[in-house]
Amino acid sequence: MGEHELSPVRGPESSPRSSVSRRRFLGRSALLAGAVAFGDGILDVARRTAAADGPGTPQPPPLEEKRTVRISNWPLYIDAKTVQEFEVATGFKAVYTEDVNDNNEFFAKIDEPLKRGQSIDRDLIVLTDWMAGRLIKLGYTQPIDAAKFPNKANLVEALRGVGFDPGRVHSVPWVSGMTGLGYNPKRLGRELTSVNDIFAPELKGKVTMLTEMRDTIGLVLLGEGADPAKCTLAEAKAAAAKIKKYREAGHFRGFTGNDYAADLAAGNIAVAFAWSGDVQGLTKDNPDLRWVAPKEGAMLYSDNMLIPKTSDRGDLAAAFMNYVYEPAHAAQIIAAAPYLSPVKGVDAELAKLDAGLAKSPLVNPPAEVRARLHVFRWLEDAEDKELNKAFQDAIGA
Repeated sequence: MGEHELSPVRGPESSPRSSVSRRRFLGRSALLAGAVAFGDGILDVARRTAAADGPGTPQPPPLEEKRTVRISNWPLYIDAKTVQEFEVATGFKAVYTEDVNDNNEFFAKIDEPLKRGQSIDRDLIVLTDWMAGRLIKLGYTQPIDAAKFPNKANLVEALRGVGFDPGRVHSVPWVSGMTGLGYNPKRLGRELTSVNDIFAPELKGKVTMLTEMRDTIGLVLLGEGADPAKCTLAEAKAAAAKIKKYREAGHFRGFTGNDYAADLAAGNIAVAFAWSGDVQGLTKDNPDLRWVAPKEGAMLYSDNMLIPKTSDRGDLAAAFMNYVYEPAHAAQIIAAAPYLSPVKGVDAELAKLDAGLAKSPLVNPPAEVRARLHVFRWLEDAEDKELNKAFQDAIGA
């Protein structure tokens, strides 16, 4: 992400800086090492369970391990200092692993052991809104001890009320991001202000949408005048049908993950449904690129910290949450990972570290943009399956 690149951390050691963003990393083979580490943890669970007095009752860890908090997060989502400074400040040890590559992939690893009440050797995991909601609904998480997390009071108002976790009893955001339009107005020759601008005939074959269902369906819904936070299933399926119609007419160049970024920077596409963090990173090399929240609104997503129900170190997980919810510490993370912080007071602290970044509307959106951000509503399992089926058909997957 240019001068605001994120330095990955594995445990207490910092790694070289990388230009790969949290979402751009998805699907890369570099995660295999983290996946193997996670697999080793599951093997340890099996060994302890086999030696336990009863099935599904793992042996307690050695005393020296009880002061270690084990964290799973997305790759390249933290600065190079926070983990070590947390250890110094609290006296706890932190094993920070970047092994969340994909929500469904990670869920597949933890579903069976959590269903059986077995440890997954993690005390804090970070997952996107809809997956966080699934874990909470399944009873796979435990409440966060409010007494150990007084800095929860620093959570911004806009993220306090979420349908999947009323009152934020089981979750708090790590960071948030926005989904809108990414384009180069100089190359395009005009400004884009509406979601529906992408359907202009002259843009045929020059548009990409995201394979993230809620982001893409959500933006199309906004263009149709519907609120993704309150939409009916019929409205969402109608949005999918519109996408299918234009895809079959050859309007879209493709449906992508982060791989749209290179094409956008090179001018191979005219406009993309884009994540704000990606465009923020691309602007250092190509300052003409722009991310815009359409007049109808943009989508807001968060990746959320959760404590698995089988963790016996919920107090340590809460201590880590409390540490990163100090504005100065949160600002240090955002200075390396330029997304939206969920923590009040970050703006002033970030200005001390990087005044230019603190002024970026992609990191510190103005009030009028924040007022147009929408979170996709909670989908029950049957709705999720039905809409996913319609969306996969719409994008030709």
